[in-house]
Amino acid sequence: MATIAEYLQTAQREKASDIYFSVGTTPFLKVNGAIKPLLEQGNLTKSKIDGLAREVLSPSKWSEFKSHGELITTCTIRDKGRLRIVFSNERKGPFMACHLIPSNVPEFESLGLPHHLLKMVSFGSGLILIIGPAKSGKTTTLESLIQHINETSEKSVATIEMPLEYKHSTGKSLIERFQPLNTVSWFDLKTMGSFLKTVDVMVIDGLPLEETISPALSSAAEGLLVLVSLETNGGIAEILARIIQTASSKEREYRRMLLARVLKCAVWQHLLPAKNSSQRIPLFEFLLNDPVTSSLIGQKGKLHLLRPTMAAGRGSGMQTMHQAIEILKPQYVVQPEVLDAFEHELLHYYVSPLKANF
Repeated sequence: MATIAEYLQTAQREKASDIYFSVGTTPFLKVNGAIKPLLEQGNLTKSKIDGLAREVLSPSKWSEFKSHGELITTCTIRDKGRLRIVFSNERKGPFMACHLIPSNVPEFESLGLPHHLLKMVSFGSGLILIIGPAKSGKTTTLESLIQHINETSEKSVATIEMPLEYKHSTGKSLIERFQPLNTVSWFDLKTMGSFLKTVDVMVIDGLPLEETISPALSSAAEGLLVLVSLETNGGIAEILARIIQTASSKEREYRRMLLARVLKCAVWQHLLPAKNSSQRIPLFEFLLNDPVTSSLIGQKGKLHLLRPTMAAGRGSGMQTMHQAIEILKPQYVVQPEVLDAFEHELLHYYVSPLKANF
């Protein structure tokens, strides 16, 4: 039976992004968004997957997995690379998903991100939102922004991540990284409390919106630059509606006004498979919180006007997802049917107007 190190080497050779292990099936690689079976390895059993898990889990982590039935962690495999690993107990037995983490943080310019985003992290305080579905590159975007801060500014940076993925080299900034023991009241953990009172920049990645948004808004209001990733299929207007909606009815209006005041910008990102390579092509919706958009966010029943405002604000750097698709179409770097399917998918959560009370 192959070891985790051997599976990692195979995945790197095949330029895969993920490796999947499930009872009763052969292992699978994900290459350019498509699943590829490793038939020569044969079908996996519970004992085989348990053996792979024990290769990468400490005894305490193994006990935690057995107690809770799920676990998210990262590990380094014999200096060959790093993996983000998700373990869970499914109906037929243990399931293990491994995501390959690049050895180095990608340069901002290599990711095709909106250039105005770089300006937003270069000065001032406020809230920056990076949103998108799972596996859309949100963590990579955040890490590239942390790296930019580290290379250009003398800042104190605290990251709260579930789990810890990338490792940053020594730079101009002091970076302290924390992984909460759980997602409940993580902001009150004593191990973080003292340092958080001194930081200039806070980064929150991989935690639920309900656990994240209150401390993020409060910290931004107190003068910190706060970068947050949130998982969602909807666009920027939809996530802002969710942020407002998660507040209690008594606090909702205050949260709306606070969000309108502290938000700097928001990015909604997706990755689509390239036509002739293993690369993923980025698409972005981008909102700059200028006086017009701030006014719309702060008024009840106006969030549905954000999208046409973004469409009209291309001169200042804003862009809707539909505009991103139209720019990409004539470049022929993504199969037309893939773009068509993605555009059709947007209809489920993007075209319908937001409820008036948001």
